[in-house]
Amino acid sequence: MCRLYNELEPASLDYIMGAAMMEPDVRIKTNEQGFCLRHYNKMLAEKNKLSLALMLESRLPELSASLFGRAEKAAGREQELKKLRGDAKASAGGCFVCARVAFFMEKYNENVIYLWRREPDFREKFLRQPFFCLPHYSDLLECSRAGLPRKTQAEFIRELTGICKAYLNAVCADVSAFCGSFDYRQAGKPLAEGAQTAVERAIAFLAGIKNG
Repeated sequence: MCRLYNELEPASLDYIMGAAMMEPDVRIKTNEQGFCLRHYNKMLAEKNKLSLALMLESRLPELSASLFGRAEKAAGREQELKKLRGDAKASAGGCFVCARVAFFMEKYNENVIYLWRREPDFREKFLRQPFFCLPHYSDLLECSRAGLPRKTQAEFIRELTGICKAYLNAVCADVSAFCGSFDYRQAGKPLAEGAQTAVERAIAFLAGIKNG
């Protein structure tokens, strides 16, 4: 699932930095959602400032009209202020790329559930996965609620959790070995390969593997 994410994110950036940014329906969405700091920085790194500037040229006046233009009138009116706060939070926290990636990742999760249930070969491959990161574990749990009948869902959760729990136990042991290696009594003793990468693997398990 992390590999799928890491393919989808740059594809979404290429999409929005290309001809799609000029499509009216896309421009409406980017005006409403904007981008998060992570994806602004990734777009800046693309060395195509004009595409980004054109989107900013459209979004900035939109903010002035849809948000800041209402502030003075809303002052002292709690209902209008409540709506303004909500709109300001949505404007600050939105991201077209994040939303697009989330949409397609949801479809990928649904496909995993479907193939796990219908295709024995896929199920065997599923069981051979070294681990699922905690964010994607959570996503698959949520998706299984709607995509599987209760009895089958329980079986899916047992298999998914078994994969994650086995990996977690291994990472726990390696993190402890890494910490223990700083004890003076362990001075000079070689550190096992698993312990050498324990911190990086623990973070990948907890937060997912994201490029950049």
